[in-house]
Amino acid sequence: MGVIVGVIVGYAFGTRSGEQGWAELQEACKVISTSEEVKDLLAGGFSIARDLLGRGSGILSGVLGSEAGAKLRSAA
Repeated sequence: MGVIVGVIVGYAFGTRSGEQGWAELQEACKVISTSEEVKDLLAGGFSIARDLLGRGSGILSGVLGSEAGAKLRSAA
């Protein structure tokens, strides 16, 4: 994925084709962003992030519920 972005950015900065070059760049971006590979990559990334956030919130609530919660209750 990084290679694709690098090629697009490099082409954008190096293009000397004028309007036709920018039209080709826009078309390439549209094709890449609507491809199944990109959709699968994003879906996998969101799935991993959701899993990590779920695990992290469980750990955080356990820590806050036992240690920090006791400290907060005694200080109040």
